[in-house]
Amino acid sequence: MFIARLRPLYYISDKVIVRSLRNSRLSVQGPNPGLNRRIKAFKEDGLKLDDEDAEEFIERSESDFKNTGEAYNEHMNETLIGKYELRHQIVKDKYFKENMPNLLTWSEKEQIRHLAATAPDEWTPEKIAESFPVTAITVKKILKYPWKPATKERIARHDASVMRNWRELKEGSLSISEDMRRHFLKFSERTIPPLSIKSVKVDVTQEEKIGEFEQIVKRCAEKENMKNKEATTNQETESYGQEQTQTKKVKDKKLATLDELKAKIQNRLDSGNDVDFNDELIVKTIDSNSITNSVKLNQEIELNDMKGNELTEFKEENQNEKNIMDYPERIRIPKKLYKKGATYKVNDCYYDHDGKFLYRVLGMSNN
Repeated sequence: MFIARLRPLYYISDKVIVRSLRNSRLSVQGPNPGLNRRIKAFKEDGLKLDDEDAEEFIERSESDFKNTGEAYNEHMNETLIGKYELRHQIVKDKYFKENMPNLLTWSEKEQIRHLAATAPDEWTPEKIAESFPVTAITVKKILKYPWKPATKERIARHDASVMRNWRELKEGSLSISEDMRRHFLKFSERTIPPLSIKSVKVDVTQEEKIGEFEQIVKRCAEKENMKNKEATTNQETESYGQEQTQTKKVKDKKLATLDELKAKIQNRLDSGNDVDFNDELIVKTIDSNSITNSVKLNQEIELNDMKGNELTEFKEENQNEKNIMDYPERIRIPKKLYKKGATYKVNDCYYDHDGKFLYRVLGMSNN
């Protein structure tokens, strides 16, 4: 009996031991599991943290939600300041342009265009501005609007004005900012060789200036010439008849009668040329029509007794022009019939409430 009662106690103690072993396997969590895991992650990243200062470090790293409004206001102020600065810069560039002196000779401008065309990735406007006495904005203008002088004397005058600007820059008489002055003076000691037209092959021919309407007419004429060329090529390539003959099709735009057309087709048949099926059909129809017409002409025509149509004469009434133009321009309206704003009719004339003539409808009866 005693052994039988100990058996359930054995089963209960066995379950308790298994549960305790399972719980011992799990890691013991502290009062702040989230904080402990973050500290562990910081330590794995190589951040040295003491257990005492860990909580203060994490509190400092976290954002203060009480001051989120101030952070938002700072962000908006920064964006607005950026917009105001951009607007200020646009107005400054538009209305307060700085007149930069021209310190580049014509050959140097051509050199800048050559560098930008051959190696655009390497020679950007900023890179060119560092290597030449010019700003990046001016470089963009030079590349966008290429200057083509009219004559060789114009090039010489341009280079002479550049040398005069260099003298004024060294003397300090040019009104530019100090930063630009220091940048330009870096290139003041360089020697500018004189321009040699033989060494620099440049097309100095002036383009023909034409007006807006002349350009429209020129474009229309070019389109018309292209259409004419296409039409001529199409006419040359069109073939007529069978593929073996390869004869070219020629359109006869002249008007011709049926007899003339029949004669042309008959001449082609007599000469042994190939005739299209449509031409043969035309000849057959002309022959059949001529036979039927001759038969009809030989028939006797019977004249039936037809009653003559009775004609009724219509005589238009002669109206004298004087009678047409004879009408009273003013009438007297009786007091009994007077009404303000009313219109009065006399024969084919209409009058207002004062008796003045308004208009007339010819042919209207006095009903």
